[in-house]
Amino acid sequence: MKFETFVALRYLRSKRRNRFISLISIISIAGVSVGVITLIIVMSVMTGFDIALRETIIGNRSHLSIYDIGGKIKDYERVIKEIETLCPEIVASGPVVQVEALFKNEEYTTGGLILGVDPERESKVTDLAKNLTNEGGRLFGKGKLPQEKEIVLGYRLANRISARLGSQIQIVTARAIIRPFLGRQLGSQLWLTVSGISHARMSEFDEVYAFVDLPTAYMLTGEKGVDAIHVKLTNPFLADTVARRIRENLNYNTKTWYEDQQAFFDALRQEKLAMFIILAFIILVAAFNITSTLIMIVMEKRRDIGILRTLGASTNSILLTFILQGLFIGVIGTIIGLCIGIVLAWNINPIAQFIAKLLGWDLFNSTIYYFEGIPVAIVPFDIMCIAISAVLLTFLSTLYPAYSAARVNPVDAIRYE
Repeated sequence: MKFETFVALRYLRSKRRNRFISLISIISIAGVSVGVITLIIVMSVMTGFDIALRETIIGNRSHLSIYDIGGKIKDYERVIKEIETLCPEIVASGPVVQVEALFKNEEYTTGGLILGVDPERESKVTDLAKNLTNEGGRLFGKGKLPQEKEIVLGYRLANRISARLGSQIQIVTARAIIRPFLGRQLGSQLWLTVSGISHARMSEFDEVYAFVDLPTAYMLTGEKGVDAIHVKLTNPFLADTVARRIRENLNYNTKTWYEDQQAFFDALRQEKLAMFIILAFIILVAAFNITSTLIMIVMEKRRDIGILRTLGASTNSILLTFILQGLFIGVIGTIIGLCIGIVLAWNINPIAQFIAKLLGWDLFNSTIYYFEGIPVAIVPFDIMCIAISAVLLTFLSTLYPAYSAARVNPVDAIRYE
């Protein structure tokens, strides 16, 4: 063991008459540990929410949408065959027609978007079929996929017009129709039966979207052809690569799932970074505590420092001794914090349930967040960033006390001894 390391470890264990210094060291270690624990739990939960929300978005949106530069895609079967031949990464694909419409019943009227799809194909591309069940934390999904002159409503949209399974609702679109003696008029009307209520776990889909089959969509638009092709890939993160290949070889326009929700994901990333910076101040407070601890140790050990300097210890040795002493406090606190933080993060749901039972109120309402439990994801990169940040802040907190110790004049320190 090097001289500086040996002395630093001895200084952490103060003599019996100076137990106060040891207590302050323990409090400093606890402060670093609490900061690390808090960061790990918060970052793990935020990352878990990020991943869970991303999976929900990916599940309700296609990984990639294909558009014809000239407008509607007339022969969508040919386009599907072309893109599937070019891109083996494609798992499933299906046509889609988007229609703006008014939804009316006897008392209520509201606006929304209707997606005309091939129900069987769309269920392989998105979670349309799953959204009609109670799987994965869904609470309001029920019914079946739409057939001709049937419609599936998002559950919030259904609530706005008081629609239930089997209800008859009137759909009004901007399609122009010719009426005898009245001429050309805007606004075709079609009565549809509600075959299902969809719970997509996304407010945008649950409040705005409804689904019909392609023949019904053609009735609403009055024209053949589809607006886009929805595509599901083996890996959603291949969407940019596949999109570039399709644009270059087939001359179609493309839009990936990330481009469709880029603002949302950017907001999540910035929020996570801001939370990391804010919570890092907990470790910074602990670092100031380490600074004050080392300053008190330097004041207590002035005589010892003077003797060490007299015996030949260099200025750099004294400097390194107190830096190591502070780093030992920070590293020990970081290791303890990492161990406890990871254990608590892994068991956050049982802990939340225990606290909820103890206090008598729900800490995580699944009807609000649409998840069965608090989503947690412990990412090694996040853990590494937290550990490095804690040790770095600890190191910076040692510089001033160590510099003060190195400047102690040995003659003044032992003059009256």
